[in-house]
Amino acid sequence: MLNLLLVDSEIETVPQEIANHPAVRTNSAKRKKPASQILLDATIHHSAMRRLAGADRRGRPDIVHFFLLLGLESVLSHRGLLRVFVHTRNDELIVVDPATRLPKNYPRFVGLMESLFADKAVPSRGAPLLKLNEGYNFKRCVDEIPHSGAIVLSEQGKRVRLKEHLLGKEDLLCVIGGFSKGDFGSDVYSEADEVISIFEEPLTVWTVASELIVNYENALGI
Repeated sequence: MLNLLLVDSEIETVPQEIANHPAVRTNSAKRKKPASQILLDATIHHSAMRRLAGADRRGRPDIVHFFLLLGLESVLSHRGLLRVFVHTRNDELIVVDPATRLPKNYPRFVGLMESLFADKAVPSRGAPLLKLNEGYNFKRCVDEIPHSGAIVLSEQGKRVRLKEHLLGKEDLLCVIGGFSKGDFGSDVYSEADEVISIFEEPLTVWTVASELIVNYENALGI
């Protein structure tokens, strides 16, 4: 089993401090939703986000969308050998049932995530496909996801050949940064069993995830 945890993901609802900005009010009126129930999106709310700390990396739910689609649609997932989790900048943990089939259409994905943030589960009744748990810092995520070893993917890590490095390893927890620039805000390095690098240049989140999935499939002979 391969567990992929996207850490410090830049997915959140609009913070209260920019709720009254004209760009947010316009979007809120168009969507017919309160600002507090709308996902922060750098493409739409960029002028309002100048007031926010860390504005240059926030408002990227699209990264989560790419990551989840890639994981859930993979051969490894269809074989029942992949679990995906999303940790947010506000220390929430999104637990994804492997049977979940996410909308490929981005606006529909945004609507789904907004329902998840509002109701903490989707669907809100019965067995949820998506759950949002609050108060989950990185250490708590690691403690509660069953695994035999935690590996952080980082440019600061030891360079490895990924397929060979994954051979013979089961129930891994691999940690990927869920942001477009910078480093982890969470204290991932002290909690990791290993910190590795797979390329000499920065890679996108979805590239790292795809390399992990395909090389794990190859290591298992799938």
